[in-house]
Amino acid sequence: MKSMKVVALIAALALSTGAVVFHPARPLYMQHRAVEITVDDGVTLRGTVSKPRWSRNPVPGVVLVHGSGPLTREHVLGDTRSLVWLGFAVLAYDKRGAGASSGVYLRSREHSADTLLRRLAADAAAAFDELAADPEVDTTKVGFFGASQAGWIIPLAAELTRARSRFHVILSGNAVSTGVEQYYSDLTGDGVRAPQVADRAEIERLVRNFNGTPGFDPAPVLLASRTPTLWLLGDRDESGPTFATVRVLQAIQAAGNDRHTVIRYPNANHALRDVATGESVPLWDDMMTWLKQIRVLDQLR
Repeated sequence: MKSMKVVALIAALALSTGAVVFHPARPLYMQHRAVEITVDDGVTLRGTVSKPRWSRNPVPGVVLVHGSGPLTREHVLGDTRSLVWLGFAVLAYDKRGAGASSGVYLRSREHSADTLLRRLAADAAAAFDELAADPEVDTTKVGFFGASQAGWIIPLAAELTRARSRFHVILSGNAVSTGVEQYYSDLTGDGVRAPQVADRAEIERLVRNFNGTPGFDPAPVLLASRTPTLWLLGDRDESGPTFATVRVLQAIQAAGNDRHTVIRYPNANHALRDVATGESVPLWDDMMTWLKQIRVLDQLR
């Protein structure tokens, strides 16, 4: 009996000091609510809103936008847990045609890049409006977070939301057209095939002189955007040409739009891991510092 009282006392102290034990399946610092979001074409996106269990309301919110592929909320579970731990309410959903969501998964070989990205952007915007309507979420501090293909989707989605998106965090995204990105990944092998060209300087020269079909070009949307956007990019990205994305963003800044912030990691790949050591770059620290600077979060954990 005495030992049980000691355990109870330790548990109470842990909760009161914030020393919360992580459970591999159900971390104690999180609470969840299932959501169903019906978008404009009748498809139902099924997702989960995860929130900090003991934070004071309202809290800032973020919608997770997937990269390419038939991905579900389970694929971004690590990001969800990290963001909730940092103080966000997070909405993660299964892509249309994937997981528990209805509809048909959109394949690039069956749709133009413009059609596919705008359809996925409308889905992301519907998810944003769902989260922004939550009374426990601060409507003035809701944004988007996503990687890779999400870099094209997020700026498009922000044009469709009812409430204004407050911030965008884009990991390994592209400010170049879908045609340029595809050409580059063909040259490099996209990290999964033998490269067509091994010399990085030659790859850069070829990309700079690309004259193929551009596909969807995000530059006009990025130029018009007034949402603070953080780009976290690896110079050794094998999927997207970071050097070309940076040039586009520098041109946008020169044209008078200063809302885009770029952090480059010289030795990081598409997964934002050091190509030599495999270690993750300090993206969470860098992101939190930036979010504090733009006053989305008042304190850093």
